Amino acid sequence: MPQYELMYLLGSHVADSEVPNLTSQVLKFVEDFGASDVKETQLGKKKLAYPIKKTRNGHYVVVNFIMDSQKINELDAKIRTQDDKIIRYLIVNLDEHLKRAEKDKVVQSKIVRRPVPAVLPATAISKKEKVAAPEPLVEINQEELEKKIEEALSEDLTK
Repeated sequence: MPQYELMYLLGSHVADSEVPNLTSQVLKFVEDFGASDVKETQLGKKKLAYPIKKTRNGHYVVVNFIMDSQKINELDAKIRTQDDKIIRYLIVNLDEHLKRAEKDKVVQSKIVRRPVPAVLPATAISKKEKVAAPEPLVEINQEELEKKIEEALSEDLTK
């Protein structure tokens, strides 16, 4: 039998004293449909990324269990028909998820990654030109530097 994970979210309108009663009720639903090896993990109250049904905080609970795949739809319907205390839930088949993750790893290992250049000048990026590697820095003393500056300034640019 496949292994499943049920994650559900209780709204902030549920009092903290009601949370144990609701979680035991959901565990009872899971066990009534023939689940075995049931493990519950309460992740606690957390802020949601976006409001759901005018709720900004929710209590997260995760239940792992093993169940016959034909009973999952019945469990899904039972959770869906509960009152509005469970504002979101998701049931995932972990066996299928792990198989898919292994396939993704194989595909990603075959992808040839393009190397990222170390540093590109801003003009090359805007023009999308190929740029040669920058020249290494050369140490120069003060006198040579002044001579090169004079040569550059005295050079005739009209040629």
